Amino acid sequence: MAATPLSYYPSEDQLAARIKSFETSPLVAEQWNLADHTRLPRSLESPLAWSRQDIENDMHQCILKLSQNDIAALEQAARDFEDRSVPLSIISPENFVLPQNLKSSLRGVSNQCYHGRGFTVVQGLDTTKYSPELNVVLYAGIAAHVAPQHGFLDKDRQKVLCHVVNAASEVSPTEAAKKSPGFTNGPLAFHTDNCEILALYALDVATTGGQTFVSSSYQLFNELATTRPDVLQTLSDYWVLDTFKDYSQFPPVTRPMLHASDAGNVMFTYSRFPMAGFKGRQRNPDLVPVSEKQIAAMDAVQYTMAKNAVPLPWSKGDIAFINDMAIMHARSSFTESGQGLQRHLLKFYLRDPDQNWKIPESARKHWEKIYGPNTPEGNRDEEWCIRYEAGQEDTWESNG
Repeated sequence: MAATPLSYYPSEDQLAARIKSFETSPLVAEQWNLADHTRLPRSLESPLAWSRQDIENDMHQCILKLSQNDIAALEQAARDFEDRSVPLSIISPENFVLPQNLKSSLRGVSNQCYHGRGFTVVQGLDTTKYSPELNVVLYAGIAAHVAPQHGFLDKDRQKVLCHVVNAASEVSPTEAAKKSPGFTNGPLAFHTDNCEILALYALDVATTGGQTFVSSSYQLFNELATTRPDVLQTLSDYWVLDTFKDYSQFPPVTRPMLHASDAGNVMFTYSRFPMAGFKGRQRNPDLVPVSEKQIAAMDAVQYTMAKNAVPLPWSKGDIAFINDMAIMHARSSFTESGQGLQRHLLKFYLRDPDQNWKIPESARKHWEKIYGPNTPEGNRDEEWCIRYEAGQEDTWESNG
């Protein structure tokens, strides 16, 4: 196969050609034993491994529909929290008090994320009823009962709440080209955000498009272990990832896209963006060149994830909780109507210390960076951005 062009969002023709080359390749799983080359398991037996048909049959298990009583209880808890002037950084199940049945339902969301199908959508809130402040309190209060620890989302390790908007639409074409994929209205390739539990609250949705898709990384692993185990080896090698920032402060990162733990778990920290660049953010040519094997691996990921993907059953006012270690997500392109930013998501990186997995050694430095302390005294000093301000997106760590 001739040298493959590298792009953030590969064409259907490129993916089809890649898969055809795989199918005609002499390599088969019996000729290439994972155990001989890596610490990776032969397969993953888990509810987290699912095909499109599997999850379509089980989608009802991945939806928590709030009742009117639930919503009333959440609103009361949010008002009580605000009245006590408690800092958002210490919101918890103890100070965002809910009835036992609703607490149990939200704990079930955590169980589903870590040990079930890997995601749940909480449906039923009406964002137009609440102020920006109350929307954040409601979101943070619900999240506190699912996974109470917050991760830093920005490169400076300060902010724990991210506004995902089409920021490129508000600036000049030159500046728009510098935005990362998540802050445009274009499609997003399948990726992880490199956290434990990714939470997304839809304050508003696009006029058309902007659908979020999820797909099982565990299913990806199992399919590649059967058909192309050498791709898993490539993903578990160390990759040089561009940060597109000042290298004196944010040098390139070297780590695998696929990690294995001694407990037999695997987890992905995966994105095409640091390798392929995007529009005005192109990979530094002084970095190690992207190899044909790496491009082939990324194409295999995109093809397989798309094949098994399902749209998230969510709309305005819904909150998605996704196990980012075992589920990848993508987005379709979208259009907005009227003036100003329309599609508007609030993003958390969460962690449940009662459920969390043993993190592989190759990912621990990153986990400590987002979930560990950020002060010399060993504490966490968190900044909560209640409202979107232009330029916030330029500091975020991972966006596509």
